[in-house]
Amino acid sequence: MEGPLHKYFKQQSLYWLKNKMTDLCANEVKLYARRKKLKADALGINFKRKESRIIEVKISREDFLRDEVLAASYGYHAIADYAYLMTPVGLLSKEEIPIGYGLLEMDEFDTIKVRRNPTRNPKPILKLDTLVKRTARAATNAVLFQELTKENKDLTDGAFSKEALAHLVRATCTLCKKRKMYLIHSRQEFVVCESRTCKNDIPLLKARVHTMTSYNENFLNELEDLIRNKMT
Repeated sequence: MEGPLHKYFKQQSLYWLKNKMTDLCANEVKLYARRKKLKADALGINFKRKESRIIEVKISREDFLRDEVLAASYGYHAIADYAYLMTPVGLLSKEEIPIGYGLLEMDEFDTIKVRRNPTRNPKPILKLDTLVKRTARAATNAVLFQELTKENKDLTDGAFSKEALAHLVRATCTLCKKRKMYLIHSRQEFVVCESRTCKNDIPLLKARVHTMTSYNENFLNELEDLIRNKMT
């Protein structure tokens, strides 16, 4: 089962590919090469340059060492024009990276840096059209899933956001990478991770934070009126 850290790195790899490729990107792209079933963590297509890039996420040395696909004749570097490994900072040395692969490292603030450039594969074993179809299918499935997820969200359309005093936010812990909801005031700079095994101070000005809704003095007054009326 995929852990939250691997899932988070995979999501960030997609954002990096989008900036790099500009055209078509997706996570979990199912591929078939030389009678082998594979799943690329992230795959991007650039139509103008007619090239493809694959990112394989590794968050532990054990995961890296047991992966027999990387150096295989049907591996990611054999499939795409360019292939990368993406890891936490310092997990792997450049010398350990299989021939042809690039190395991307992401720090605790989600900054991704290229530590080693990949070598272009002159003859990918899968045609670009095939990779485009597979990537488009994965992207479509992801969009449909997101649309279904939106139905479960509580949207207030910013009804109490003007001159807000407090905010309900989703923040990703820079240490454990778990994403949870927090109620914070407008000038708050840190919040303690609510994960029982973490309790790390999350720097709200640097971490990945999304405001779900905001509350101003009008909201507080209306809430007090509701409570007062209920008690009388």
